[in-house]
Amino acid sequence: MRSKSLLYLSAIIVGLTTCKKGTFVENQPPKTQLFLDEINRVGENRLNSTVFLSWIGTDADGYVVGYEFSIDNQNWFYTTRTDSVFRFSITAGKDTDDINFWIRAIDNLGAKDPNPAYLKIPLRNTPPVAVFDETALPADTVIVAATFRWRATDADGDNTITKVEIRANDGDWIELPRNSNLFTVVLKKPFQSGTHQADIFIDNQRTPLPKGLDKIHYNQPNVLYIRAFDIANSVSQLDTSDVFVMVPASNDFLIIAGQPSNIWDVYKPIFDQITPNGFDFIDLIRNQGKYRPKFWNPTFRHIISQYQKIFVFTDPTNYQNPVSGQSASLLVFMAPAMAEYNNLGGKSLITTTLTANADISAFSIAYPIDGLVVSGGQARLTPDSAIYSVQGTPILYPSIKPQFVLTGLVPIVRSPDSEPFYRAQITRLQGWQGDNLVGVRRKNGQGNVQQLFFGINLHHFAQDGTNLQVLLNQIINNDFNW
Repeated sequence: MRSKSLLYLSAIIVGLTTCKKGTFVENQPPKTQLFLDEINRVGENRLNSTVFLSWIGTDADGYVVGYEFSIDNQNWFYTTRTDSVFRFSITAGKDTDDINFWIRAIDNLGAKDPNPAYLKIPLRNTPPVAVFDETALPADTVIVAATFRWRATDADGDNTITKVEIRANDGDWIELPRNSNLFTVVLKKPFQSGTHQADIFIDNQRTPLPKGLDKIHYNQPNVLYIRAFDIANSVSQLDTSDVFVMVPASNDFLIIAGQPSNIWDVYKPIFDQITPNGFDFIDLIRNQGKYRPKFWNPTFRHIISQYQKIFVFTDPTNYQNPVSGQSASLLVFMAPAMAEYNNLGGKSLITTTLTANADISAFSIAYPIDGLVVSGGQARLTPDSAIYSVQGTPILYPSIKPQFVLTGLVPIVRSPDSEPFYRAQITRLQGWQGDNLVGVRRKNGQGNVQQLFFGINLHHFAQDGTNLQVLLNQIINNDFNW
């Protein structure tokens, strides 16, 4: 037993004495392999600039911690990924290009593969795409202005798009700024028949592009075209808008309908009588609101800027804008444009019905009211009562009576810069209390009447002889005649 132990110990000692003390084993660099050795594609079969690549690294005496890739074998970029989607840039002015791609593994001691994996990638330029946003196209007939939204993309990267152009019909191409995707076509004065010019406004800008569209048809079908160019000078296929008719302003007075056609039937005979030179008319209710602007600002702002006088009749019904998704009453949608219209000296008469829970903060910036009179109980106006003027004489501003009982009356609180105009002989029920102001007016710095607002629908008073006609005639043809 002892002899066997000595023999085993002797073997260990011999082994130790034969090993060279302090021998250094050099770290071996990792190796890298791309999963593609080559890409054999020519002509139309070349890849576009977006390419998926994958790779792997191995290390015989350690482990791989990351990779570096390069397209010039000089500048390297670190990653820990083993695959990625690369978007390569094609040399400007070239339709095809070859990209050199190197990748090398790095091990846990910082050693890099001295022979990086390499791949030549044959690319071809992909033409850009430019299209109109079909969900935001204007109606088939527009008055004065039409707004369009567009987008341009390129599979090689949107930054490769060098310019976007539009034209009307067979007119000249006009370049659009690349920092916007919204423009408004506005008919240029003086309005003439046939083919004429239109200004182009970008976003909400107040100054048009230096050059406008030169072949817009008035009162006839029009089509807009859009195209884009990229750095290889490739051009997109043409995209066309829907056919639309542009109608110029025919005079200085615009009527805006925000209620059904039977209510317009009440007003129309009156305005036919008191405006012998006619008026322009926009129906924002007809055909499920087909003719409501999809972009209230700037479209509506450009429309009303063409007129000196505006009459709006509407109600508190909410409508949803198909582009923004916002749900609001027409007066709310109109408010920003109307505020600017007022500041520029425009004259407006508005008649509407307000509800006790209406949030007027959304449009009080544009109209001369500052609040609503809300109370328990109910305020009524009966056919033997009237609304009456507190300004001027009854000859100019007559009292007018409703043709039936008006319930749920909500009087208004005037803005500090306006004055009372019409009050109502209210019947107060069930403890209702409050002021009876239903009409206000605002004058400009020269004392001229600029805005009138009725918180009650004037069409309910049309059966009271010719008194409503007298009132509207005084406002439109006299108060606004400055």
